[in-house]
Amino acid sequence: MQVIKTNHPVVQVKDVILGEGMPKICLPVVGKTEEEILQTVEHYESLSNWDILEVRLDYYEGLAFGDSVELLGKIRHETTRPILATIRTRQEGGKVDLDDDHYSLALTSIITSHTADLVDIEASHSHGVVLSLCDLCEEHDVVSIISSHNFEETPSNDDMREMLSTMHVLGGDILKLAVMPHDRIDVMRLMKVTTEMSQRINRPLITMSMGDLGKISRISGEITGSVMTFGTAGKASAPGQIALDELYQFLKELHCD
Repeated sequence: MQVIKTNHPVVQVKDVILGEGMPKICLPVVGKTEEEILQTVEHYESLSNWDILEVRLDYYEGLAFGDSVELLGKIRHETTRPILATIRTRQEGGKVDLDDDHYSLALTSIITSHTADLVDIEASHSHGVVLSLCDLCEEHDVVSIISSHNFEETPSNDDMREMLSTMHVLGGDILKLAVMPHDRIDVMRLMKVTTEMSQRINRPLITMSMGDLGKISRISGEITGSVMTFGTAGKASAPGQIALDELYQFLKELHCD
């Protein structure tokens, strides 16, 4: 990882610069078996106009047997793009239940194995766990993304500001906030807070308003200050994700020279 000093926060992972130019497109892999996951990666590699590969290990049936590192190692041989490893727990909309200790052990093995370039760290775990995992990422030159997901509502503006500020204090290289809107005002509030906090916090932000209602937040990052967006070229990992070709065209049309 390389942190580039500019007028706005930028993080470079391999040849991908988050915070410069168009928001980068991340494609999630949500397969259950090793065969299905590797086939999906092979398919993605045949496509263009995307930047980062997210492996949603909470979908992977081998997670329970400690096979995540081995799988990520195989994916390393199939792609040159940066790999984001994510274990999304059920409390944040994912597929597995892990307490702090087991969650920390699972991510520690990934970070220390150097099989991922970025690691998602859920803010809902204890501050001690989040802090130690961020420190471990820094030690092993892995980019930490502290994330918070609310599938029920869009919190108040003050609560969203506080969440991003807390994640900043905990030491994430990139801060991610995903919320669920109930109306257009919720979407606009998320975009307003993103714009404000992208100027206030010296960290790249990833934010999104989920569902069909919030799709505009997934393409407006270059305006609001959200540096990455999640698309789909197969199974979606969250509501409201836009198909890759369509997403790229939207981003290209909105690109600010």
